[in-house]
Amino acid sequence: MINQVQNKKIISFVYISIIIAAVIIAALFSVHYKYYSKNAILKKANLLLESGDYLGARKRYKKIINKDPENFSAHFGLGMSYCAETIFKTDLGMAKTEDWHPAIYHMTIAMNLNENDRVKQTLAILHFNLGTFFTKDNNPEAAIESIKQAVAYDPTLLKALNLLGAMYHERGNLEEAEYYYKKTIDLKPDYAMAHFNLGAIAWVRKDFEASVSYFQKAVSLAPENTYFQNWLAKAEKHAGK
Repeated sequence: MINQVQNKKIISFVYISIIIAAVIIAALFSVHYKYYSKNAILKKANLLLESGDYLGARKRYKKIINKDPENFSAHFGLGMSYCAETIFKTDLGMAKTEDWHPAIYHMTIAMNLNENDRVKQTLAILHFNLGTFFTKDNNPEAAIESIKQAVAYDPTLLKALNLLGAMYHERGNLEEAEYYYKKTIDLKPDYAMAHFNLGAIAWVRKDFEASVSYFQKAVSLAPENTYFQNWLAKAEKHAGK
C-alpha cells in the first residue's frame, strides 16, 4: 500500500516536471522565434533600404515598431529611409521642407533610446539639411534655429558653423558672424572660406589692414580662387599697399 502511494507520488512528480519543462521550452521557443523573426524582418528592411525600396523598408520597420515601440534599430532604419528618400527627391528637385520632418522625428526617438555619436551626427546632418531648405523658403529665423540644432548635435560640423556665420553676416550681426567663423577656423585652420569671410567683416568695419591679412590667408589656401584674389587687391588698395 505504501509502495503504491509512493509510486503515485513519483508518477505525479514526473508528470508535473514534464509539464513544467514543456512550459519552459514553449516559452523559450516563443522568445527564440520572436527574436529571430524580428531580426529577419529587420534584415530584410535593411536590404530594401539599401536597394532604394524605401516604402518596402518602412513597411517592415513599422511592423517591428508596432510590436516593439522601443526598438532602436527599427526607428533608426525608419529615420534613414525617410532621409534617403528625401535626398533622392532633392536630386530630382521634388523635395519639400516638410519632407525632412519624419526623418528627424524617428531619428530623435532612436537617439532617446540609444544616445550615441552615430545618431547625433545623423541628426546634425538632418537639421542642417532642414536649415538649408528653410533658407530656400526665405525663412531665415527657422533656418538659423535648425542649423544651431545641427551644431548642438555635432559641434564639429564645419559647414553648419560657417553657414551660421554667413547667415548672421547677412543680417548685419557681425559679432555672431565673427564668432562662428572663428570657431570654424579653430576646428579647421585651412578653411579658406572662413578666412575670407573674416576679411569681409574687417572690410565692413573699414579695418583694411586686417582685411588684407585675412584675404591673403584665404588666397594662400585657395590660390586658384579669383574671387578671393580680386578682394585682396581691393583691400590692399584701400590699405595703401
